[in-house]
Amino acid sequence: MTKYDELDPRTELEQVITEDSKRALEKRGFVIQHNGTLDRNAPSDEPDIIAYNNTIHINIEVTKTTKSGADREFLSIKDHLEKSKRENSRKKCFVFYVSPETHYRMMNAIREYDIMNEGKQDLKMMPICFSTFELVMKKLVEAHRDMYPQEQLLALFGEYRRFVDDEHVLEAIHERLFSDDEALKREIKIKEDNKHQKTVEELIRNLQKLEDDLRDNKGIVHIPAIRNIIFLVFMKLYEEKREAEGKENRFTEESFKRFQEYEGQEQEKRAVHILFERIKNDRELKAAKVFTDADLLAEKLDDDFVLNFFIKPYEKYHFYTTKVDGIGAAYEVLGMRTGKDVKAGQFFTPENVVKFMVKLAELEQDDVTLDPACGTGRFLVYSMDEMISKITGRNRDDKIKEIRAKQLYGADYDPDVAKLAKMNMYIHGDGKTNIMDKDGLMLYDFDEKVDVILTNPPLGDQSYLKLANDTLELNRMNVIPKKDVTREKLESCERKLKEAETKLETAKHVQNPKAAKRLDGLIKRYKRVISELQVKIQANDVEYEVRGKQMKGGALFLGAAIHYLKSVRDKSAPIEWRGGKLLIILDEGVLNTDEYSEVREIIKKHFYVKAVISLSRDTFVPVSSTATKTSILYAIKKEDPDAVQQEPIFFAHVEKVGIDTRKRVCANHLFNNGNDILSKYMEFKKKVKASYVGLTFSRERFESQVFLSGTLVD
Repeated sequence: MTKYDELDPRTELEQVITEDSKRALEKRGFVIQHNGTLDRNAPSDEPDIIAYNNTIHINIEVTKTTKSGADREFLSIKDHLEKSKRENSRKKCFVFYVSPETHYRMMNAIREYDIMNEGKQDLKMMPICFSTFELVMKKLVEAHRDMYPQEQLLALFGEYRRFVDDEHVLEAIHERLFSDDEALKREIKIKEDNKHQKTVEELIRNLQKLEDDLRDNKGIVHIPAIRNIIFLVFMKLYEEKREAEGKENRFTEESFKRFQEYEGQEQEKRAVHILFERIKNDRELKAAKVFTDADLLAEKLDDDFVLNFFIKPYEKYHFYTTKVDGIGAAYEVLGMRTGKDVKAGQFFTPENVVKFMVKLAELEQDDVTLDPACGTGRFLVYSMDEMISKITGRNRDDKIKEIRAKQLYGADYDPDVAKLAKMNMYIHGDGKTNIMDKDGLMLYDFDEKVDVILTNPPLGDQSYLKLANDTLELNRMNVIPKKDVTREKLESCERKLKEAETKLETAKHVQNPKAAKRLDGLIKRYKRVISELQVKIQANDVEYEVRGKQMKGGALFLGAAIHYLKSVRDKSAPIEWRGGKLLIILDEGVLNTDEYSEVREIIKKHFYVKAVISLSRDTFVPVSSTATKTSILYAIKKEDPDAVQQEPIFFAHVEKVGIDTRKRVCANHLFNNGNDILSKYMEFKKKVKASYVGLTFSRERFESQVFLSGTLVD
C-alpha cells in the first residue's frame, strides 16, 4: 500500500504527486506545473503534470486505472507527448506514466513506442508504478540537489528495452540511480523471485490449457500437440531476442498481422508456417542442426488460432528479458502430458541448486564443462555465464566465442529434450552446437578431456542392460554389479590343479600308473588353461557376468564420469585438487545404503571427496511433486587411484533452498549474503589449503585454525 492508493483521482491524486514532484525536482532545476486546479484533475486534452526547463520537457501522466482498463490511456499520453514535442521542438520531450501497477498491454505499447523512436534522443515513455514512484520521490527529496542530477534522471529513459514489467523498471532505476542501496537490492530480489515463481506456475497452467485447446479446436493430440507448443514458445523467444537486438518482433499481435499481410496470407492463414520456416533457416540454427526437415507445425494450425490462443494471451510473458524459462515450462508440460517418468531429476533442477553447484565448482575461463544428462541445459547456461564473467585481459570477445563454441557440452538420450537444450542455449547466447542427442553414459570421445562435470542425472532406478550388452561399456563401468567370470574360472582351475596334483601323488604312492597317467594329462590341461586365463587377465580381456538389471541413475553416471574427467586439470594445485571436478546430485541411497557399498568404495578409489551437501526431502517437490532425498556430491578425480585422501570432507544439510513446497519464496540456505552453506564451505576450503606442510596435509594445523560446526540462522 502506498500513500497514493487511497487518494481520489479527481480531486487529490494529481495534487499530491505534483507536490512530491516539486520537492524532488525543483531543486534539480525543473519547474513543476499541474494542469488542473487545487480541487480538480487536469483536462483530458492536456498532460496531468509537466516538469520542464530550458532544454527538457517531461509529461507526468497519472492514473488510478488498472488492468485492461488502462489500454485507453496509451493513445492519450502518446498524443500529449507528440503535441508537447510540436510546441517545444527545441527541447527533449519525455513521459513518466504513473499508475498503481502497469498492465502488460500498456507496458508493451510503451516499449514498442520507445523502440519505434530508437534513433531519436527523446520521445520516450517510462512506466512507473505507485510504489516505485513513491520510493524515487522520497530518495530524491531526501538527497542533496547535487545527487542525481538531470542527466542521470534522463538516462533512465535509455533503459526502455528493459521495461517489460514493474519489477524490471525498478531494477533499472536501482542500477542507474541507487546502486549502492543494498536494502533496495534485496527488496527487488525478493519481489522478482516471488513474481517469478507465480509467473512460472501460471505459465505451466496456461501451456497445459493450450494443449487442451489444440486438441479441442484443432484435433492435434498428445506428443504432436506438445511439440507444436514447444515450437510456438521458441518462435516467441526467437522474436524477443530479435527485438532485443534492435529488429522487429514479428510475433506480437500487430506485427504478426503486418507480416501476414506482407506475405499475402490474409486468406490462406499460413503466415505462421512461413515465419517458422524462416526461423528454422536461420544460419546459426541450421549450423547447429537445431531443427530437421521433419520439424513442421501441424497443418491444421492456422494464423487465427495462433493469434487468438497464443500470441495475444501470451503477450504478458517476456521470456528473453526475464528469468521466466519458457523452454523449461514447455519441458515440464511435455513430461506431464506424455507419461514420462517425472521423478525428481527427470525434469527441472531448482534454479538455486543449479546456481549453488556452479558457484561451488569455481569454474575458470578455460574449463571444458560437460553435463551428460543435460535436460534443457540449465547447468550449461549458468556455467557459460560464470565462465564468461571470469574472462580477463585482452581479446575478451574472442574468448567468449571460444567458450561458447568449444567449452560447453551437453548430452541427453531423448532427441526431443536435446532439441530443447539447443534452443535454450541459442536463446542464452550459444553453445548449441555441442548439445548431443546421445546416451550420456557412452560418450567415449570425452575420455580424459573434461575439466568439470555438473549434472543432475535421472534419480531412481535405471536399467543398465544396454550397457551390459556392450562389451566395451561393461568393461568401463565398474559400478555395474558383476562377477569376473575369467577370474572365477582361473580360481576354479587353480583349485582343480591342486586337487589333481594331490591325487597324482597318491596314485604314484599306491603305484597306480594308469591313474597317474590320466592325472598327469589333466594337470597339463589345467596349467595350459591357467596360463591362457592369466594372459587374458594381464591384457584386461576378461569376461563378466552381470548381476541384476538396474541401479540408481546417479551411480551409473558416476561410473561414466571417472572416464570423462581429466586426471590432471591443474598441475600447479595441491595433489588433492589437481584432477577434474565432479558435482553431481545423487539419490541418497547411493551414499548410505548397504546395497551401494561397492559404489562408495569406487568413489573413494577414484575421487578425493571435497563436500557432501545433503538436501531437504522437499527440495524437488516444487519442480517434480516428488519428495526424493538427495545430496550434492563434490569430488575431484584422483591421478593415482591407490593414493589415500588426507584432507577432511565438508558436510552440510540444507533445509531451505529459496522456494518452498507451495512454490513460494522462502529462505535460501545455499547462498545468501554470507550466512550460508557456500560461504561456510569457502571458509573450510581456505583453512584446508592453509594446513599443508609441503605436500602433506597436517591435521593438527587444520584443527588449530578452529573450523566450527553449527547451525545457520535464517
